[in-house]
Amino acid sequence: MRSHSTQIPESSKLSWMLLPTKKNTDAVQSTTDVLTKAGYIHQSQSGIYTLMPLAQRVVTKITQIITEEMERVGGQRMSMPSLLDPEAWKKTGRLKSTGSELLTLTDRKGAQHILAPTHEEEVTGIVKSMVRSYRQYPLRLFQVTQKFRDETRPRAGLLRAREFIMKDMYSFDVDQQSAISTFHAVEQAYRACFDRLGVPYIVAEADSGNIGGKLSKEFHFASAAGEDTVLTCKCGYAANEERAQGRGAQGVHVYSMVGDEDRSVVVPAMRRPNMLKIKQVWPDCGELTLERKMGEEVTDLRRRIALAGSSGAHKYLVDSAVNGLEIDRIEDIKVAQVGDWHTAQSGDACTKCSTGTLESQTAIEVGHIFYLGDKYSDALDLLVQHDGKWLPVQMGCYGIGVSRVLQAAAECSSSSRGLRWPVSIAPYLATLVPLNGNMEHATSVFATLSNICVDNVRVFADNVIVDDRSYLSPGFKLNDAQLLGIPITVVLGQKFKQSGHVEVQLRVPRLELGTCVAGVEVQGDGYEYKAFVHVDRLAEFLVGALEGQF
Repeated sequence: MRSHSTQIPESSKLSWMLLPTKKNTDAVQSTTDVLTKAGYIHQSQSGIYTLMPLAQRVVTKITQIITEEMERVGGQRMSMPSLLDPEAWKKTGRLKSTGSELLTLTDRKGAQHILAPTHEEEVTGIVKSMVRSYRQYPLRLFQVTQKFRDETRPRAGLLRAREFIMKDMYSFDVDQQSAISTFHAVEQAYRACFDRLGVPYIVAEADSGNIGGKLSKEFHFASAAGEDTVLTCKCGYAANEERAQGRGAQGVHVYSMVGDEDRSVVVPAMRRPNMLKIKQVWPDCGELTLERKMGEEVTDLRRRIALAGSSGAHKYLVDSAVNGLEIDRIEDIKVAQVGDWHTAQSGDACTKCSTGTLESQTAIEVGHIFYLGDKYSDALDLLVQHDGKWLPVQMGCYGIGVSRVLQAAAECSSSSRGLRWPVSIAPYLATLVPLNGNMEHATSVFATLSNICVDNVRVFADNVIVDDRSYLSPGFKLNDAQLLGIPITVVLGQKFKQSGHVEVQLRVPRLELGTCVAGVEVQGDGYEYKAFVHVDRLAEFLVGALEGQF
């Protein structure tokens, strides 16, 4: 039978929580395995997961941070339906371009619906039906909701799932200048979000993909578990591999389009043509085949391009990183379009500075922002009369994968020893583990922890969990404390009975402590720190050890 206590709320007791932890091992295992063993997630089907109570607390904290920053930049939270009418998707062309990734269903009346992967069409229709004047702009509308995608091969737990939680915001402005200002304002709000989430991140220039638009940036966590490659330079330049620009080896490779011998792409030697970039000017471009390799002597190629300019028979895309072609003269030839047409790679010279070299990092995309322009407003006839003209409203969209952030944060700091959550999104800040008959003293220590203040805020309130599971051994409880990744573990052991000292274990990503904090000796290996602290000095010690974390 469960006993009720008026001092430690049932919601703060592990005995009342559905926490199906499993024995952890030192064997190499995926983060999805660790999250499952720690009782955070449960796989219901391929690519579909239940978020257990601890994971839901992490999601709630992530959502709260995002909501605060979106509202700070003028966002209004709303909730749109998950079942969407495909007619608007036909008008924008995305019903066809998205293809088999769309999850659809037919109701009993034969009407078709889309299970929403995103809401550009829906929110555009809402604004069109409700906004009557340019004076009602700008608008910044956002939601945090379930999304759906028919993944061909779901994998990596919440990173590539068929159902996921996402924050998406949509902006509406009367002109391009205002819309781009909104884009940059939301970018700063995103930086504030990720600063608060507590995981190092990269902001990279990116391709807009199927969403569309003319300007986009991605937010990444660097991790070997990622599927993206980001190229960075010490000067601060960062871009997705699909978008990055770099200068490579001497020499030239000429590629011809299969089935169209009158179009060629000229790129630096040892570099692949970038199909995403090329399709922006040649949407019908199919397979390219290597036509010829050339060294530093490219006089013959220069002549061929000049000849094509006079005859108009052959068209070229000439990469601006190619040496020796006298690019400034080629730019005047109408059949030759100069630009960035190759895929940059690690070791290339940075084009943004004179000394840097690009370095490659594998990363997890956790956020993406787009300036859409009039892609959706034009297709769906969302117009505004401004300065005497009717013009399409300028739009932007901004996404953060909330459930993706949960797993990505775990990927960046977990090990075979367990999870380690950043302080800002940990399900609880502290777990209290009474051993050796010390449960009777747990109430007073719980109160001490719950009343710790930082800048006059009780940061530990509703953030302490007590392991009161009397049916488990001390070893199992301590193993669970490490597995769950809660930043602070306070153990009431034999020393507490003898002298009032508790054992404090700190597992906080990127925490660096010296050998003494607040007059207390600390031991640690960078992954975990331990100290024996008298209960009367517990608050002082924790505030000192975690300075700057709240």
